[in-house]
Amino acid sequence: MILRNKNKCKDKNEGVLVASMKKKLSHQSAITRFLKALHPTNVFNQFSKIRNKLFSLTFLLMFAFGMMGLLIFQFLSSIYEEKIYEEAANNLHLSSTVLDRELYNMEDFSFSIVTDPSIQNYLDQLRAENISYNTYRVRTNLVDRMILFANQERYIQSVQIMDANQNMMVAGFTSDVDIDMDETKAMIEQAGGGNVWRNTEQGEYLVAAREIKKQENLSLDHLGYLIITLNIEDLIDDTLNFAPDKNFVITKGDEVVYTDSFKPFEVDSFLKTKEAEDGYRIENVDDKEYFITGQPSRYFDLTYYNVLPFEDVDSKKAIITQMMIGYLLLVVIITVFISRQSAKAISKPIEELTQRMKKVQKGDFDQVEYEKKNYLKDEIGDLQENFHIMLNKINELIKENYTKQLVIKETEYKALQSQINPHFLYNTLDSIHWMAKMNQQEKISTMAEALGNMMRNIISKKEPLIKISEELEIVENYITIQKYRYGERLQFKLEKEPGAEYLSIPKLTIQPIVENAIQHGLEEMMETCTISVQISTGEDDVRIVVRDNGPGIDKETIQKIHEGKVKPKGSGIGLYNINERIHLMFGEDGGVKIERENEEGTAVIITLPFMKG
Repeated sequence: MILRNKNKCKDKNEGVLVASMKKKLSHQSAITRFLKALHPTNVFNQFSKIRNKLFSLTFLLMFAFGMMGLLIFQFLSSIYEEKIYEEAANNLHLSSTVLDRELYNMEDFSFSIVTDPSIQNYLDQLRAENISYNTYRVRTNLVDRMILFANQERYIQSVQIMDANQNMMVAGFTSDVDIDMDETKAMIEQAGGGNVWRNTEQGEYLVAAREIKKQENLSLDHLGYLIITLNIEDLIDDTLNFAPDKNFVITKGDEVVYTDSFKPFEVDSFLKTKEAEDGYRIENVDDKEYFITGQPSRYFDLTYYNVLPFEDVDSKKAIITQMMIGYLLLVVIITVFISRQSAKAISKPIEELTQRMKKVQKGDFDQVEYEKKNYLKDEIGDLQENFHIMLNKINELIKENYTKQLVIKETEYKALQSQINPHFLYNTLDSIHWMAKMNQQEKISTMAEALGNMMRNIISKKEPLIKISEELEIVENYITIQKYRYGERLQFKLEKEPGAEYLSIPKLTIQPIVENAIQHGLEEMMETCTISVQISTGEDDVRIVVRDNGPGIDKETIQKIHEGKVKPKGSGIGLYNINERIHLMFGEDGGVKIERENEEGTAVIITLPFMKG
């Protein structure tokens, strides 16, 4: 029976444990599902339209940054308040230290007056003598000596001495300060004749008083009393640099020694400040809150209070709080507006671009001219612009290819014209050659032979590329013919690097340039014209330079030649045509460049890729 009850209890405990674990796992699973649902990716994918996705994303970012901004604001506000409190406490400590030191120096200053030998001597004479001329003279000398001490500091309002006969001598700016001498004497006697500090009814003055005792032979006989009146406002201005919104209060026990803007009964609340653990507190004075810090003097029974209007601290914090709330509201409004406009700005250009792509798919390359809108300055705008640039490139390539095909056809047509009945032309030239030889006409024979060789090289070579040696044969035959025409006025030079004659170049590349040199150089001058051909090779190209010492070509004409606006003379194959043929065969790796020499002449530079025949 007992065993059966134990088994039941065990089963019951195990059931409770299993149920607790299932509940815990179910709770954890629910939290996991909730966190997954809040994941930005899942939230973003809940929407099918771009504008809704953007809105959800910006809302999440706004919420996250808003919470971060609030936390940072609270943190910075607490730091700001602590810094304000620390600054006030540090300023008080510094000001109290400086003021303490100044008052301590003033106590030493009063001691130096009462122990001054001259003042001791004058007071000793006044104590012993009755009223006489000598008494008047001694008092005058004593006042002069007191004036010297009174002028040593700007904030010393007056220096007064009461002699043993109760006569008062005054030196300084004014003596209109009410001082209760009976009370002052009692305070001095209580201090054993030492220096005491007390206030005045005027409030802006602070009084330092002490007994004057005879120092000679240490008799310590009573000679009188010294009273130094200080203008506390001048003292604070000279020693402390307080801001206009700060107030300073000095108390001695429960007595107010100095206050610049508070009434004595208002200072009663300041007396509690020294009891605060942090040394500062916020008090309500005359329905206005003040931040108050207290610091006791290190040398005297005085306490210094630094009073700052709390509204200066709290108003700045309130302004920051209002700015923060306004900022959050502005962010919410701007975020909603920008998210909607952004979705529209993104989806609309994509739809337009899709429609244009469908037209291109159907073969419509001639579309409306693209005008980039000011708001399309993002990647989608770049995509649209690049798409239209691609279309323009395709159209340009189509037009360029069509133009180049026309140039090729024209060149082939001219070549076909020159190939009409070539055998008849060869036979005729051979007949002229042999008839000239038979009649001993060497010049005619040589010219006919050179012309025949030149025509065979031009017409019989069907390939677009020929060796440089074959091209030079055409040039030499042409020069032979032209020398019979121009005689000594034509000089021809040929310079080539060894092995260059085996390289391949387009047919009729050098000969038309030499012909242009004769047409534009030799025929424009009466002197001897020197035409030179220089062939050099580089690492991956061959360079052919044709120079003449003719009158040269101006820059405007050179520009027109490059643009194909100058019609060629002679054979009809101009520099523009040669340049186009080179570009058709080799692309941008080769070309023709025209340069004007320093003073006279022209240089035509042909650059071709390095190709062996």
